Amino acid sequence: MKKKIAVCGNGWNNEFLKVALDGIKRSAKENNVDLFIFMNYSHDEGVEYNDIGETNIYRLLDYAQMDGIILLGNTFHLQEEFQYLTDKVRDTGIPAISLEYQMQGIDFLGSDNYSGMYDICMHLLTVHEVEKVVYISGPEHNEENCIRRKAVEDALSSRGYTLMDSFCGNWNYVETQRLLPAWLDAHEQVPDAFVCANDVMAMAVCAVLNDRDLKVPEDVIVTGFDHLKSAREHRPSITTVDRNWNDMGYQALYHLLWKIENKPVKEATYIKSCGIPARSCGCNFNYLKDVLGQRVSEQGGTYDSIMNVVYWGGHLCDISESMTMVTSEDELHHRFNDFLEREHMHEGEEVYICLLDDFFSTLKEGVPLRKRGYTETVDVICGLHEGKGFKRIPKMDISQLVPGYNGESDETGFYLFLPLYDREGYYGYVVFGTEIQIMYDYSLYNWLRNIKQSLGNVRQNIRLVELNKRLEKQSVTDGLTGVYNRMGCERIAYPYLEKCHKQGKEAVLMFADINKMKMINDKYGHLQGDLAICTVAKSIQNVLREDWIVVRYGGDEFLMVGECGAGKTATQLLDEIQTELENTTKEMMLPYPLKAGVGYVVISPEEKLDMSDCLKRADEAMYLMKKKQKENEEVK
Repeated sequence: MKKKIAVCGNGWNNEFLKVALDGIKRSAKENNVDLFIFMNYSHDEGVEYNDIGETNIYRLLDYAQMDGIILLGNTFHLQEEFQYLTDKVRDTGIPAISLEYQMQGIDFLGSDNYSGMYDICMHLLTVHEVEKVVYISGPEHNEENCIRRKAVEDALSSRGYTLMDSFCGNWNYVETQRLLPAWLDAHEQVPDAFVCANDVMAMAVCAVLNDRDLKVPEDVIVTGFDHLKSAREHRPSITTVDRNWNDMGYQALYHLLWKIENKPVKEATYIKSCGIPARSCGCNFNYLKDVLGQRVSEQGGTYDSIMNVVYWGGHLCDISESMTMVTSEDELHHRFNDFLEREHMHEGEEVYICLLDDFFSTLKEGVPLRKRGYTETVDVICGLHEGKGFKRIPKMDISQLVPGYNGESDETGFYLFLPLYDREGYYGYVVFGTEIQIMYDYSLYNWLRNIKQSLGNVRQNIRLVELNKRLEKQSVTDGLTGVYNRMGCERIAYPYLEKCHKQGKEAVLMFADINKMKMINDKYGHLQGDLAICTVAKSIQNVLREDWIVVRYGGDEFLMVGECGAGKTATQLLDEIQTELENTTKEMMLPYPLKAGVGYVVISPEEKLDMSDCLKRADEAMYLMKKKQKENEEVK
């Protein structure tokens, strides 16, 4: 059996995610390891249902099934995530390693924040003869920021310089854009260089300087840290520090495998970072090649980008439309399966929507969805397997995670799990059976939102259908007895007789009327009168088969239609109703005799169906029976 390694991380830090996963995948292929990626899009805005819903994906992970776990520690946003994962690793004893963030009791693998920042600063000092430097920092007490600042100060000190100034951009583009203009207004001279603690703030600095007609790098140099794709593609490209995330991911998996094999490993390892000079410090600058060539490339790329946005927006709209009018479980299965078979360029060949097994039942039972955790089984309602829609799996054990998972395959498996939830509670999860590119550009976040909203709409549609069914049932149901009322007679009983007549079947119409109803009401009260009506209705239902239709036709009158079946005649059914009433009266010890006159007509398919005539004949037969009952009582 192949090793199974879980990777937990947040999708917002998509560049780190891609580069680190590339390294992890390289190592996994070399060792024939299957990867199970548990990812969310949590953020620290304090929205409770978001925090709970996103973190819940880590509760899907069965830690006992995994051989090890890699935590992309610097991507997590919520304290609940840190606490839950730390506790699970400690309680289960699963071999674990955290990347770029030290978590208590867990091995650590991170980049050396000092070496790369020191190298790039020495490059500025020696190659570009920089003297005056302003450092734009991350949070003042953040460990990574403090190490990077020390590297800047040490490099300057080696040449006899000190920082000209510094201020906190808080890792943030908007915050840096807000603070830098005030700093420029307060200082007569610009520095030789703005050294920023990350690429995001460096790009914000370039934007502000451009607004002030200050050219980078001619008037001032700007550097960053992280070597982000957006910084590489920025104009000018940002001089930065590469943290070697790819190598970090590669080493992380080997670290786990060695730990699993009880080989000695370090509790904390740092990977050397390196400076990457680029255009924002004046390096690699060839006008014809770098500027004109980039512009030609960008013109073609711009059109492609526009069309990609259009196609992607259309794809999301198509997803919504495919589920807009869904009003049942089967309809959801068929419609979304059919849609994905036609359009799955972005989703890949293998994707499954797995709903908790109470997703539909809670609607019928009127109970709320769970907020945390999972049901023991899930309903794999729709999706793709090898590019084709598959038969619904209504009860898959939650521990299986992926339908049809093959742990003996020679190919390295890559499975991506994401949470499905909304304000009302937890829906389930989606799993992709291959790596998909939309996980690296925030498109997957919008895809998930669309799926969650569409599932919410499906629930709302089903809820409305159920509500309409209940209202429809109430409109045709007698509130006292629970049998059909007069409207039910019109909508259900009469059409039933017409259907029997068209199908050439013999049907029976019975009419019943409670004896001495006025006496019961006058002498014993209307509560006893109501009890008498309910008792007669229940006795009739106890005798007749479930496929018979029982109607409270009037105050104390009942109409029944159906087929005799089972070799019984209408007369036998009539006698059974009288016996049932007599026995029930004795059991209930009613203070009055409870009887009913019952008459019937057999409606032959050969005769012309006339509802008024049938009712009249049944009514006459009922009164004839009541007359006989009265005569028998007088004789006694």
